Amino acid sequence: MMLQNQYDIIIIGAGPAGLIAAIESYKSSEKILILEKMHNPALKLRISGKGRCNITNNAVLEDFISHFGKNGRFLKFAFANFFNTDLIKYFEKLGVQFKLERGERYFPKNDDAGEIAKALLNKVKLLNIPISTNSEVINITKLPDKKFTITINKNAKHIQKNAQRIQIKADKIVLATGGKSYPRTGSTGAGFKLASQLGHTITPISPSIVPIEIKGNAAKKLQGLSLKNVKAQVWCGNKKADERFGEMLFTDFGLSGPIILSLSKTVVKLVDDKEKVFISIDLKPALDHKMVERRIIREITEHSKQGFKHLLKKLLPGKLVSVFIKKLKISEEKQLNQINSEERRKLRMLLKEFQFEVAGYRSFNHAIVTSGGICIKEINPQTMESKLVKGLYFAGEIIDVDADTGGFNLQAAFSTGWVAGRS
Repeated sequence: MMLQNQYDIIIIGAGPAGLIAAIESYKSSEKILILEKMHNPALKLRISGKGRCNITNNAVLEDFISHFGKNGRFLKFAFANFFNTDLIKYFEKLGVQFKLERGERYFPKNDDAGEIAKALLNKVKLLNIPISTNSEVINITKLPDKKFTITINKNAKHIQKNAQRIQIKADKIVLATGGKSYPRTGSTGAGFKLASQLGHTITPISPSIVPIEIKGNAAKKLQGLSLKNVKAQVWCGNKKADERFGEMLFTDFGLSGPIILSLSKTVVKLVDDKEKVFISIDLKPALDHKMVERRIIREITEHSKQGFKHLLKKLLPGKLVSVFIKKLKISEEKQLNQINSEERRKLRMLLKEFQFEVAGYRSFNHAIVTSGGICIKEINPQTMESKLVKGLYFAGEIIDVDADTGGFNLQAAFSTGWVAGRS
């Protein structure tokens, strides 16, 4: 498409925050342009929730905000004006139907994240708002006449020999470039550099909602094993730093799955602080130590002539049996009536505290969101406008607000984009 020299509003980034900002900023009398560095808009949105798109959560406001930690208060105004039920109604008007699943998570009825992207893009098209793809913004300057000059590399990522450097002007800008997670979808952290050029402070960024690497080869032996209804705790020294209950997964490098991803923000911070960190898995969270002991004794009494391996098969998923035998150093053939109280104690402790030492965490390539970003003290939470640069707005993951899994982060992207567009 041929770009004009001057626009009223330019939105940089065609993800969920940028697209809803464009829709909500629409006035027939104003010229609006969306710039997207990738060949297709909304690439990250299309793969969110493993391609199913957990768009929001049905939690009440205070509980919802608590998932963002101390920075959650920044979102109070945005959520008060455009929250989970508003978002669902918004997309229902665009033709998308939803279902509510466990954990109060909303998904499209057809489990297709692409339907969310398509609904937004159809609305943008209906409003005749142009999207210029393959348009990488490399510089923004504020001019004495209060307008912005935006320098673009057009087609630079895809047709190097034909790359063009273009400059266009805008009265107002929305920076909705995302963070640095899943960079192959366009979230390369470039927005932080652009904001920094305009004088903004960037809170140090790190991967969040990211799988955890552990020491040793235990996880590799258990690769592919999914555990449900377990409790995972993060320990640093003798202090419990965090815990979650639910589902987790063993991988070739360590631990993943919903509860591990939710714990990862705590783990990443401790690892970055050079602390020694452990993750402890309670495989029997519904039973306290005394109840586990009684269960073990009952199995021993009822199957006294069986080998130790038989007992483990009664208590554990198959893949865990050999790992437990090795850790406990008890022969799998040892008869249950020969198991002594100390061996019972070791088994009970391992069932309740199956522990792994953390080696690190995966990179931004594997992270779902970015922790850190534009300092919230420099943004007006009621408009998403910069307090430092008039006419500059922020929306989505570029802002220093992030939550754990469950639809919270996408809601924040849509709500901040909605407020920025309306403002």
